[in-house]
Amino acid sequence: MKINYIDFFSRVIPEWMARSNQKSQEVGFGSDAYWLWVVLSISEICKQYNDDELVTEQFGLLFSWLEKQAG
Repeated sequence: MKINYIDFFSRVIPEWMARSNQKSQEVGFGSDAYWLWVVLSISEICKQYNDDELVTEQFGLLFSWLEKQAG
C-alpha cells in the first residue's frame, strides 16, 4: 500500500484533532469515555494505514501530548 503522507498530514490528522476537540467537549477531556474514544479512533486509523510506522509514530506523539495536557 502506497501511503499519501501529504493527505495524511494535511487532512487525516487535522480532522482527527477536530473530532478529538469535539469529543472532549461532549464527554469531558480526560474522562474514561474520552480516552476510550482516543484509543479506538487511533487504532482504527492506524489499521487503515496498515500500521505504517510514520502513522503510528505520529499518533504516538499526539497521544503523549494529550497525556501531558491531561496531566
